Amino acid sequence: MPLGIENVLSALGLLGIGGAIGTYLRIIWERRNSAQLQKQDFKDARYKCIIMLMYTLLDFEKRNIGLDKFGRNFSTPKDLADEIKAEWHNAILFASDEVLENLYSFIKNPSPASFKKTALSMRKDLWGGKLSATLSSLEF
Repeated sequence: MPLGIENVLSALGLLGIGGAIGTYLRIIWERRNSAQLQKQDFKDARYKCIIMLMYTLLDFEKRNIGLDKFGRNFSTPKDLADEIKAEWHNAILFASDEVLENLYSFIKNPSPASFKKTALSMRKDLWGGKLSATLSSLEF
């Protein structure tokens, strides 16, 4: 009979330890997942801001008024370009190499082509995957 009690106690102990280990691993996974979601949300917000700044720079006189709604007032295209440069320096903390390279190219030579290339690299950085040939060929 003592052997049966020992087996029962061992089984209960293992279940308790197994449950504790399972709970611990679940907590670690949830924390990591939460951190990844926060990082993704942060990148998404920063990229949207950068895209709006870049889009405005392409036609400053026409689009600058739209930034006033967000409390962003720029007197000249140079002021806006300086802000995009500051965003590039901040992006070093979170952006992929491809995004940084394309954003740098846009800063050096703002054009619809460099805007599109930067925006598509941001999309790739956020969501991964390949772009279809159709999407890559669209022009405005």
